[in-house]
Amino acid sequence: MGWITVCQGVKGKLKKGEERNGVGIDGYLKANLDGIPSFLKKGYDCVGIISGMSKVRIGKSTLAIGTVGTYIAWILAGGRVKCHQETRDNKEVWITDSVRLPKKQINWNLKENVCFSAEDLQNTAFKLYNKYGKGQVIVYDEGRQGLDSARAMESINKGMEDFFQTCGFMGHVILIVLPSFFKLHEDYAVARSLFLINVYADKNYNRGYFSFYNEIQKEKLFYFGKKRIGVRAKYTATNHNFWGKFSSWFPFDKDEYEKLKEEAMKKARLKKSNVKYKKQRDACMYLLKKHAEMSSIDISRELSIISGSRISERMVRYAISGITKEKAQDIE
Repeated sequence: MGWITVCQGVKGKLKKGEERNGVGIDGYLKANLDGIPSFLKKGYDCVGIISGMSKVRIGKSTLAIGTVGTYIAWILAGGRVKCHQETRDNKEVWITDSVRLPKKQINWNLKENVCFSAEDLQNTAFKLYNKYGKGQVIVYDEGRQGLDSARAMESINKGMEDFFQTCGFMGHVILIVLPSFFKLHEDYAVARSLFLINVYADKNYNRGYFSFYNEIQKEKLFYFGKKRIGVRAKYTATNHNFWGKFSSWFPFDKDEYEKLKEEAMKKARLKKSNVKYKKQRDACMYLLKKHAEMSSIDISRELSIISGSRISERMVRYAISGITKEKAQDIE
């Protein structure tokens, strides 16, 4: 293993608050990311997945934003570091041969390039496309949600489906950050993604380690791992291409990042509550229709009077039909 400094001209801070110009990146990781600009020029979009052994607070976002996303944004702007590998004192080291600073503006900031929900992903993609054009970097950080919920994963996978149908032509780089790789739908985990980086802690619970899987190894891991029971068993179902370490370097204000993340969590909780209350309301309308034998017009009129807001007959009929359909599916 060996590190090399990249992203010269981009300032960030380490966990202890120390400011650094540029970030250290594993040499093998750098080599595997260097081909992304050429890949995008062929008309593809690029999807990378950063998972975390089904754990939270393990460093997924730090690696995705602080190292991978920053470096890709830097090379897309024209930055380059040429280097070669040597063995010194039985250790692999990377030597910098030359550095070329970006010729264009680096389009990389917290409010424009990081989103926290599937709903925001499309909006972020369109805004970047309209402002800067194709080939922008987006970090989709879903580590905030309880991904053990089948309904949560269904929402995320549906959001990904909508995104690729609508925004695939934009040729962006999408870094999906989530606890478990195996809970993504096969279409995105295998077919659409270019690589997987799994973040983990060592036996002493020290953060900062990752395993890299290219397209071939990622596909094997998904299919073989799905058959195994237990998180560790799943992630060891096949060999990674290489492993490495990453630093706590972060290019954005951490307090602002945490604030935006918390706002996204509140928004998600509110949305979940609204869905719950809507279902309860629809169920009440269904009961009034079935057991009180009230017509849709009567339900509409009485609820409008009691609630103080207009509820149309059409809305009542739609709500009742939705509950009826749901009950029929349960019976099937």
